[in-house]
Amino acid sequence: MSGTGFGVGEHPIDFLAHHQRRGEAGAREDFEQMLVSLVSAVTGQEAALVRANPGDWGIDVLVGDLNGSVEIWQSKYFIKEFGESQKKQVRESFDSAMRYARREGHTVTRWVLCIPCEMDAPALKWWHGWRSRRQAEHQVEIELWDESGLRRRLDLPRCATVRRAYYDPYRHVQVEDTPPVAFANPVATEVDVDWRGGEEVRFGGGCYLLHDEPVLRPSQDRAWVWREATADRIEPTAARVRLRQVAILRDTSGAVAARQALRAQTELLKAVSGAHRLPRLIAVHESGAATTTASELRSGPTWREAFGPSSIPLDRLTVAAVLDAAARLCEPLAELHRRGQAHRSLSPDAIVLTGRAHEPVLADIGLAAWPPRPGDGADGYRAPEQVRVGPHVPAPGAHTDVYQLAVLVYHTVTGHPPMPGGSPPVRATVRQFPVELDELLAQALDADPGRRPRRIGVLGAALSRARREISRGGEA
Repeated sequence: MSGTGFGVGEHPIDFLAHHQRRGEAGAREDFEQMLVSLVSAVTGQEAALVRANPGDWGIDVLVGDLNGSVEIWQSKYFIKEFGESQKKQVRESFDSAMRYARREGHTVTRWVLCIPCEMDAPALKWWHGWRSRRQAEHQVEIELWDESGLRRRLDLPRCATVRRAYYDPYRHVQVEDTPPVAFANPVATEVDVDWRGGEEVRFGGGCYLLHDEPVLRPSQDRAWVWREATADRIEPTAARVRLRQVAILRDTSGAVAARQALRAQTELLKAVSGAHRLPRLIAVHESGAATTTASELRSGPTWREAFGPSSIPLDRLTVAAVLDAAARLCEPLAELHRRGQAHRSLSPDAIVLTGRAHEPVLADIGLAAWPPRPGDGADGYRAPEQVRVGPHVPAPGAHTDVYQLAVLVYHTVTGHPPMPGGSPPVRATVRQFPVELDELLAQALDADPGRRPRRIGVLGAALSRARREISRGGEA
């Protein structure tokens, strides 16, 4: 009963893609992540995936305020059938949502069941009767987004990005590894082929489906090209990955150094082996003209999609969730620092929140192992020492990660970025924000790296204490 429908461009949607990409264990989670993005696109409101801690209050995807009224999307990855077992799960999920609403004091105005299959006639008859009774009993609007309903919404123009990321077929472009070449030839085979969103690229035995529009940055002297993209590896085994490539145009010292830096990242990824919430190396492809790496990218919303920053003030529970995620993010950063490296490119788009527990992981290892250059880092999160590099300027390092994490927390919680030369305390925006963390964030945002906390763990411990204090306290 899994659907293959046709919509935009007459391309099919196959909801088995979640199973093919993430396997049996991860398919449900992948479908939930898609649903968060789809609900946001359809409603025009920010949707959130509710993590189990230990329970999820009967909520998978949420729009609204748990201190007021909410709309709930219940995700059920029923891909093969809808029978008695599935009916039981639906009843239990709805009853759980209503029970927690009564206990916690919020109102459910809409409850939507999302299933990637169609119901047969007996199941539809059951659904219509059950829905009518529950709507009358609880005064809540109940809807069904089944296989055809999900396809119709994914075909909407405003949902094109969601469809492209999860379901669209991709055009195929062959980029074979080549034998070593002499650099008298100014342009290598890999450089001739552009990376474009919606295409396949192949490196040796690996075939990758590119998402959206990849990043392409030529060096200033046009001697080498940097490429970066999110992709699905479809051969030899399925995986969501980040692709990074240095392709050499001319054999200059700068081009050789860039390639060696990417190779050093590869060795770093091999050494950490996916531990400490750091990415796991999937594959390395070497040819005469290019080095390409593929590292695992876990499924989930980015920090920006989950938390912002946004101009809308955060409620107490969201502030606590932000501090919790930031505290746990200190573990992979501390591991990089222990190995003499630093990420140096933290931003709301560089962090992924995975699973129902919203476990924070790094999308990649940023600029670790790369020599510093002026202008490194993400706009809005760049540390002062990254703006100008020279013999009398402190080199970027672990203190850069401390600064960038502090900017991320400050900007997310307050809704405005910190100001050069000194920022208002977080307490000016967020009532009852813990004084200890407020003062430590101000220290971490100091333009002088020597006056920041010496270790990321110091900031992590303060974030954890503040999270506990806010969770116990009153309105933030």
